[in-house]
Order: sequence, then structure tokens, then C-alpha cells
Amino acid sequence: MKIIPEKGHFKLHKTLLNIFLLTPLASITHAGFFDDYNQTAQNFRANVTQPITEETLKFLDKKAKGSDAALYLLEKARLQQTNHQYEESEKSFEAAFVLLEQRNNKAKISASELGFKALSIVSNDSVIPYKIPEYEQVLAHVYQAINFIALNNTESAGVEMRIAQRIQREIELAHTKETEKAKQKAGIDTSESLDEAFAGLDTIAGKIKNTYQNAYAFYMAATLWEALGEENDALVDFKKAYELQPNEFIKNDVKRLDSASNKKSGQYPVVIFLEQGLVPQKISNTLALPTPDGLVNISFASYNPSTYSSPASLQVLVNGRSVTNTSTLTDIGALAVKTLKENVAANMATQITRTTAKYMVQKELGNRLGAIGQIAGNIYNTASEKADVRAWNTLPGNAQFARLHILSSLKMLIRFKKSALMLNQIKPSLFMALMQIKKF
Repeated sequence: MKIIPEKGHFKLHKTLLNIFLLTPLASITHAGFFDDYNQTAQNFRANVTQPITEETLKFLDKKAKGSDAALYLLEKARLQQTNHQYEESEKSFEAAFVLLEQRNNKAKISASELGFKALSIVSNDSVIPYKIPEYEQVLAHVYQAINFIALNNTESAGVEMRIAQRIQREIELAHTKETEKAKQKAGIDTSESLDEAFAGLDTIAGKIKNTYQNAYAFYMAATLWEALGEENDALVDFKKAYELQPNEFIKNDVKRLDSASNKKSGQYPVVIFLEQGLVPQKISNTLALPTPDGLVNISFASYNPSTYSSPASLQVLVNGRSVTNTSTLTDIGALAVKTLKENVAANMATQITRTTAKYMVQKELGNRLGAIGQIAGNIYNTASEKADVRAWNTLPGNAQFARLHILSSLKMLIRFKKSALMLNQIKPSLFMALMQIKKF
């Protein structure tokens, strides 16, 4: 396989040379260029099922003032929610949504964004503000709805659910067209090399029907609509959840709402949403590709298949008696993997542009400064060539649910192996509980 750089790539090298010469080699310690984001993320991933440390909060607050503010606000909001700080989490999510709204509504690329993109050509994508993927935006609004449910504000919870549905509809319309356009833009065949680099991920990605809709969002919305008496809306979303994640449990919900008499006398439904594990972390891979002037190294993000854990159904015990098992709604780890694979074509085109441009700068430095310039350019290019491994790292590995019907007067202890949930005197027509469980 050969890569023939476009002519336009070579035209960049004079401008990029000037940028390079203005960028001190000492800047290799700059956070945006070379810090390992995964090491940073490990600090707050550890806080998902533990109290948030003061050090973590200070770090997130500091980062929330930078170019990746939205990402760090989402991390903060998620940690606050898993620590049952619902009011604080609601405020953090809202602050993130304000930034996302500003970015999504920009009609033109700002001067600062052009500056970041120019800088990325001589460094890497980590200097560009992180763009929150659509599936992460959908989940953010689902989590905001959970905050409002916990705060007994079902009206605001409904608003968040409808926003999540709107985002999913919008990206469904745009998705196919954008994916095909990205493949054409790449203009190269890297399939053989990429197949090797992504070995083991196809099976994981294949567990997800698409990357722009998830059954977790639809099922939780349907559960909320049913609780509010909006059964027609509930039926629509239960059917959508079943389309995305076909199983007998969701199928029974569709049948139940389709039936004229769907309520059991003297009993109340309890729906438990359970989250398991953590989404896998991205890793950096390097691929050597041939060009007319020799091999060039391209770094790109991937996942280590060994860090992915398949959803494990849990037995639900009520007062010591087994009543049902949890069922998977969305494999969020697989969703992340499939999203990354779908973006490979677009990302690879950018990587080839950058690598070719940096190679031409290195060559020009050699022409101007001799061996010293050539060596300096090579050192910089090697050090700065790294993949963008940023992502919302505190998301769960998967989301599951269980639906029970109980007597309103019962006092219950619900167990999932090592975790338990106590319910007293169930009076509302529906009880929704969210369990965050890291490991079993």
C-alpha cells in the first residue's frame, strides 16, 4: 500500500516552517502537546465509586477554565452524581451545556479555532479543543434527567429526555452522509494496516447497532413517560429501545402497554437502572506508512480489547428471594469503540496531512540548517506525534435494568450480589433507582 500526498500538502510547508521556527523545542513540556491524558483521567476514574477528593475537585475546577472546559465539567458533573450530590451535579451539567450550545451554534470557525487547527498541524490533535461526540452529549442529558428525578423535578427531567431524543434524531439524519464524505476525503486505502491495528475491536463494535442512538436513553425516557401517565409516548420509546436492544424484557414492556389492562392490582412497578464498570480508555497506536520520500509514522487512537468488559447480567434478590435478572440496555464500552472506528477515515486524512507537512518542514530545516536542523526536526516530530486519547472517562461500561412488581406495603431489601438497595413503603406509581456499580 502506498500513500501519495496531495499537492496541497506540500504547499503548506513554508508557512508551517515559520510556525515551527517560532515554536521553541522547549515547548515539548507543554500540556497540550505531550501530557498523557490517560494518566490524568485515572485520578478521577478512581472517584466514581468513592468520595470525591478535594484534590480532584480543585484539578477539575482548574481544567474547567481551559479550552477543554466542557469535557472537564462533564467529568465533574458525573462524579458529583455518583456521589449523590445531585444539586451540584445539575449545575455542572448546565455549565457544560452552555459551552456545548455555544460551540454547536457557531456558524463560522473562529480565529482561535483556526489558530488551534494551525498549531495542530505542527503538533497533534490534543491542542484542539475536544469536541464532545454526539453519543456523549445524549448521555449527558440522560444524566441531567437523572439529577432532576433525584430532586423530584419530573418536569425538568422530561425536558432533558426530550433534548436527548432530539439530538439522536438530528444525528441520525446527518450520520450516513458524513461517514461517506469522510471516506472520500481520506482518498487512501489504509484498510489492510488498520485491520491489523484494530484487531479484536470489530467483534466489540458489532454489538452496537449504531452510534447515534442508544436504548438506555429511550428506555429511561419511556419509563418516565409512563410514570407521568403519557403512555402513548412511553410506548413509542419502548418500541425504539426494543429496536436497538431486542430482548424479552423490553418486548414484555411493549406488550404490556399495548394491552388494554396492563396494571396488576395492588402492585406497583419498580424499575432499577444499574450501571456496571467503566468505559475503556483510549490508547495510542502508531502505524508506519510508505510515501514517495520514505516511511512516515502516524499515531492514532484505538482501544486495547483486553480493557473492555462485556456486560454481566446480575441476579436480583428481593428479601433474599431471587425474582429476576438484570438485562443490558446499552453497552457503552462497545458504543465508544464503534464511534472511534467510524471516525477512522476522517481522522486518518487529518493525520496524513499533518505527518506529510511535518516531514516537509523537517526536510526544509535540513536544507536550511544542515544536519542540526534535520535532527532537531526529527526529534520534534517524533516527540509531538501522538494520538488524541481524550474522552469522557467516567462513563459506565454498560447500563442495565430490571423491572419488578411489588406490593406497596412491603419493606424490601434488593440485592445485586455485593450491593444492596433498601426500599420502604412504595407509594408512587413508579419508583426509579439508579445504581452505579464499578466491579463485581
